Amino acid sequence: MSWVPNDLVTDQDLRSYESTILSQFHKTDWEDKRAKALEDWLLPILRTQGFDPDKWRIRYEADAVLADISGAFSDKKSDATDRDTDDVNLAAVFATAGTDALYLGSTRQFRGLSVRMHAGVSAVAALLTVSYWNDAWTPLTIVDGTQKAVGKSFSGGGAVTWRPPSGWVTRKINDSQDYYFVKLTMSATPTAATAGQIGVIRRSVFCAPVALRTLTLIMREAPSGGDGPWREKAEWYDAQASDALQRALQICGGEFETDDPGTDLISPTEAAQTTAEVSRMPYRMERN
Repeated sequence: MSWVPNDLVTDQDLRSYESTILSQFHKTDWEDKRAKALEDWLLPILRTQGFDPDKWRIRYEADAVLADISGAFSDKKSDATDRDTDDVNLAAVFATAGTDALYLGSTRQFRGLSVRMHAGVSAVAALLTVSYWNDAWTPLTIVDGTQKAVGKSFSGGGAVTWRPPSGWVTRKINDSQDYYFVKLTMSATPTAATAGQIGVIRRSVFCAPVALRTLTLIMREAPSGGDGPWREKAEWYDAQASDALQRALQICGGEFETDDPGTDLISPTEAAQTTAEVSRMPYRMERN
């Protein structure tokens, strides 16, 4: 379901706190602990605070979606937010590989793209490049979740994520407003590929609390005979998670779908919601 995003907290987020969190415990990922922190800790707390977890989103409508096809720009924003049909023709957008481009802009920096696709997927060996603007188009290091077949971007829908870069600045594209833009290009035309929705993934205010809670669970189960102050770390991360959650609950109103429960994308109106408008109750949280 869309309210349990796998990209809420990544192992990259965990490594920001503990750089050796994977190698130290001989793990390839911490997906199980991230899931437990989300499902057994955060979601029950959201419910007790009057929030509906089924309406929680971290995917937002892009403020600008522009296709540059052979130097001619066209506005694809309405197509990219319409969930009823796969009307973003990616094969046409990237007809000339390497030079044709799709630009997505947002008023806030974002950490990824959400691409929804159904039957119209690509079977062509082609790789997606995502670049950001820091006074020049600079490629990002991405995790391409649209590669359902190895080496074939847009062979399915999925999240394309990256670590938010430093030096990202706003600019205009084809007389648009100033936005944080990314530029998408392809190494080959993704024949037959069409998308229903393309949105931007923003960092949730719940990312830090869930990351800290995940680290709590990891440290609590650390081998007792291993080197390291595991119990002390677990207690410290647990306290930090509670404090971070208390702050997040006061500013999370813009992460809940209220005007169209069927969509995965938060609209600009919803992004401006207050916590009180969404929770139907005054903010409160019982401390551990």
